[in-house]
Amino acid sequence: MDEDANGTVSTGGVIGARRVVRRGRFVTVAAPLALVALASAWLFLGATPARTGVLWCSMVLLATCLVILGMVVARVGGHSRRDTYRWAVRAAPVSPVPTDDVVTVPSTLAGPRWLSIRCVAVFVAVPALLALWATLVAADTRGTGRSAVLGEAGAVIEQRPIVKIENQVVGHRRNGVDVTADFTVLLPSPTRKNGVPATFEASVNRLVGVGSNLYVGYVPERPELGAVGHVRRVELERQLAGRAVGVSTAWGIGVLWALVTLGPLACWWKEESPWRPTRTVTPAWRVLRVTVAGIGQHTDQQSSKSADPADEEKRQEVTRWARSLLLEHQDRAVPFHSLMEIEAAGAVLSGARGWLLWHPEQRRGRNVLAELVGDDGWHLPGAVPVPRAEGMEEAGLTESASPDPERRVRTLDFGADWLMTASAPVVMGFVVAFGCMAALLLVPDGGAWRWWTTAAGALTPGVGFTMQAMARDGHGDGGSIAAE
Repeated sequence: MDEDANGTVSTGGVIGARRVVRRGRFVTVAAPLALVALASAWLFLGATPARTGVLWCSMVLLATCLVILGMVVARVGGHSRRDTYRWAVRAAPVSPVPTDDVVTVPSTLAGPRWLSIRCVAVFVAVPALLALWATLVAADTRGTGRSAVLGEAGAVIEQRPIVKIENQVVGHRRNGVDVTADFTVLLPSPTRKNGVPATFEASVNRLVGVGSNLYVGYVPERPELGAVGHVRRVELERQLAGRAVGVSTAWGIGVLWALVTLGPLACWWKEESPWRPTRTVTPAWRVLRVTVAGIGQHTDQQSSKSADPADEEKRQEVTRWARSLLLEHQDRAVPFHSLMEIEAAGAVLSGARGWLLWHPEQRRGRNVLAELVGDDGWHLPGAVPVPRAEGMEEAGLTESASPDPERRVRTLDFGADWLMTASAPVVMGFVVAFGCMAALLLVPDGGAWRWWTTAAGALTPGVGFTMQAMARDGHGDGGSIAAE
């Protein structure tokens, strides 16, 4: 990125930022899709070519995302939110129309599509990653190796008596015991009268001895391939199918995954999502000339015309306080809520002039959907508390919109350059997590190392973000003022 002595971003810097935006959009889409596909395949598919294809395609996508992140960080990484917000404002203008005399606003306004996509990507990626870690740590690797060979060769399942037990380890638990041992059974053979001995390791949940029956999977025509066994037929079917976890475990993780994903996503989409379709501005819209005054704390109270003390007490209970961008009109402050880092936005937009417009009937909860159109040619979607919007209208401070078909603005996407805010510790954290994930996926081995590897993979990115936050300087001086 190139920046002159006055802090203005040069043309070359804007062009570079646009490349970063395109790469960020690829990562935004590719990483969640890869995680969802990987978790779904590992939960619900057996050792089939489909799962192998999903595994490698997903790993390649995730590796590509890491390479992109590393390249961006190596070249232009480690910047603050204020830097990226400044570049977004610099890149947004289309057709500046600085005027105080005529209320000219665009005839159409689009919603922040990519901001909504990035937010949805986070809601999807985080639970998918948690579901994947849970699946990997719960996975039983007996569905690989000999089990996979037998399954592909068309193994059958029969009950066979145990003829020998070796290397038995008994572990006690609250509801019983866990027995791990090497069991030997005799497989029928067309050439050997006494059968072919086959030894396999198995874990069972009750004490068994020589002569006890186990469910055994083997290929009748090829007893030399060996066998696998278990006291539960369903568990043996899972091993031969090559599934990482049992059916009940898979559906348990899957249902929890769906609830954790869809519940918060639905609530966010209903209450906080900035998404809105392209809307046509009509004279029914209200327009207010404003100047961005900085940031401050806004007291949001439910409007109530009742004199009943009970109603007043209830109104106080639902009062909320929130920091927001403050817009000034004739010494009146109007709080403007939008999905952005408030300190950085206040510092970058402070002093900017433009039009605040909204349709009185387009509401979401306590707020009315509003649009801030800057004189410099940018457009920032957001919301204004209903009491403030109604108060401005009742005071006669607003005007009817006069949409201008020739006026063009570009939506201001503050988070488009999010890749540039990452630093080396974050990249290293993701690289370690990816390595841990690859080891759990590709190494057909069980043991305590899987728990430690999962813990390292899940926690390392958080350590990277913590190191980045500690290394950052101050958050800037956005200029804070109060609005009651």
